[in-house]
Amino acid sequence: MEIHEAVLEMNVSATAVDGVTRRELFRQAAECRLIDDVEQRMRHHAARNQTSHTYKAEIAEIVFEAAHAFARDAKSLLEILEERND
Repeated sequence: MEIHEAVLEMNVSATAVDGVTRRELFRQAAECRLIDDVEQRMRHHAARNQTSHTYKAEIAEIVFEAAHAFARDAKSLLEILEERND
């Protein structure tokens, strides 16, 4: 289970993530105002997948650059979760 699934289960319902696609998972997270941009999350996911399927230096550079945006978005999600679950 990934973080988005666990968060939705805790903050929406235990069945909110049963059998949904990655895009649907991110869409639900956006509806719950946990994330701002579904497409950005899909890009993060694609970058993650690239790292596990290739060893090309140019791909590594692209993913490295994408990591900066992911870190910003992950921090934002953490702040939202801390506010909601205190």
